[in-house]
Amino acid sequence: MYRKVVAKIAAVSAGSQLKAFLEATKHINQVQNKLLKRQMKIVAGSEFADRYKLQSVDDYSDYVKSLPIQKYENIKPYIEKLKRGKLSALLNSSQKLIMFALTSGTTAEPKYIPVTKAFVKDYRRGWNIFGLKALLDHPDAFMKKIVQITSSAYEIKTEGGIWAGAITGLLAMTQKWIVRKYYVTPICVAEIKDPIVKMYTVARLTLHGTIGFISTANPSTTLRLAKTIEQYAEDLIRDIYDGTLRPPRQLPEQIGSKLQSQKILQADPERAAELEKTLQRDGRLVPRNSLDIGFLANWTGGTLKLYLQRFDEYFGDVPVRDIGLLASEGRFSIPIEDNTPAGILDITSNFVEFIPEQEYRSEKPEVLPADRVKVGENYFLVFSNATGLCRYDIGDLIRVVDFYNQTPMIEFLNKGAHISSITGEKITERQVVEAIEKLSEKIGRKIESFRLSAKWSEPPYYVLTLEEADAAETKTEKLADMFDEILQRINIEYQSKRHTHRLGSVQIEIVADGYFREDDIKRLSSGGRSEQYKRKFLVPLNTNT
Repeated sequence: MYRKVVAKIAAVSAGSQLKAFLEATKHINQVQNKLLKRQMKIVAGSEFADRYKLQSVDDYSDYVKSLPIQKYENIKPYIEKLKRGKLSALLNSSQKLIMFALTSGTTAEPKYIPVTKAFVKDYRRGWNIFGLKALLDHPDAFMKKIVQITSSAYEIKTEGGIWAGAITGLLAMTQKWIVRKYYVTPICVAEIKDPIVKMYTVARLTLHGTIGFISTANPSTTLRLAKTIEQYAEDLIRDIYDGTLRPPRQLPEQIGSKLQSQKILQADPERAAELEKTLQRDGRLVPRNSLDIGFLANWTGGTLKLYLQRFDEYFGDVPVRDIGLLASEGRFSIPIEDNTPAGILDITSNFVEFIPEQEYRSEKPEVLPADRVKVGENYFLVFSNATGLCRYDIGDLIRVVDFYNQTPMIEFLNKGAHISSITGEKITERQVVEAIEKLSEKIGRKIESFRLSAKWSEPPYYVLTLEEADAAETKTEKLADMFDEILQRINIEYQSKRHTHRLGSVQIEIVADGYFREDDIKRLSSGGRSEQYKRKFLVPLNTNT
């Protein structure tokens, strides 16, 4: 009874945040101007602010004049000082740096995104608004267990002794206790490194409870959970019957001890018998016949929509709510309806600007504030928020699909030009070229002509196309393995997706010598000037596949 009362109090608090957010959408200029002033306070007195004379910024016009659009390479020198513990490089002394969120950069070194106390507050408020609206729309999921699959916040330490890892892990760790009580998986599960052991553990705990919804960013992870339940059905049923956890590979002893001490691995012969009956009746155990789920929460836009084709097989007609455009750098939209990637621009956490798609490669592109975008147009997103990042180009292409009051509703289309991301790996063309250079060094001869192409399958994978002369003297399987290993070292997101089997291994395609030269000629003959032509070394997935 006490828990229900506290949960209702928490819901009232989230309700006030939802109400305030929806009210803010009616006053976009006022809200954004207030956020710009806050941004100047967040970086006030820092080396970065002094470099660009941001102390003199009084309004948006001043901001644009003082500070050009920033990419990670521009901000990296200040981040490096932050990593060594020098807060004043980028942030005001009033800010508290909690950790760094890790995400893939354009080179082998990952990007370190500062996570401040103010940033966590903004990020959590966005999740509260999203979660409450979804629960209001799906009341059957209220007061039931939440399956949340996260990664660890504690991956590595910087030279300044600051932890770096997943923002999802930090949010789960610091969530209010009343919300954590509803999590199926305790915090320690995020520390399991073996992907098969981790997903088996999640499946074991999921099957034991009454589930309100499953929340994880990537739909490929949602499908992996469903397939794990199907693949290990008999083992999972036996574990539920016995009150044990015996995954197909070794569970770290300390994790097992923590789970036992928290008494969440209780024997439940009745539930096991129910699941066994379902398995015998249907010949398979999947979420649609073993769980009563209110809704699924994961991304549905861009190339990730291709995963949704299998959802009905595993989950039935369970509604899907897109979790919005969010990344290590922040939450940028809040969806309010099922079965659409569109969400309301989060103007309460980010000062947002937009570069029209056709302007993106210009030397001095036109940049628009949030109130000047148009429905149906595509833009690249630029933001300033409590990370300390200012006028930061995240490289995400979005489309404005509507307005909610005065505020744009946006949907994610894809990462920027020269980037491929089937399931969140964010491979850049620069990384592909770097991987080929390293492969050339390893085999002792220069590979001149190549292309890496994304292919849809189960799981999806990449194909490296080489001409016969470049592939000679080395077995294609060995070349594929070497390239795959090199690319994993260069891109931590790709490494993660390969490690968790969300991406298959690289395959080699051999074409005749001169293939790429002939392809260049064909492309030039279809239009364009030769001095502007550039061969594509990376071909993203066609979402019409």
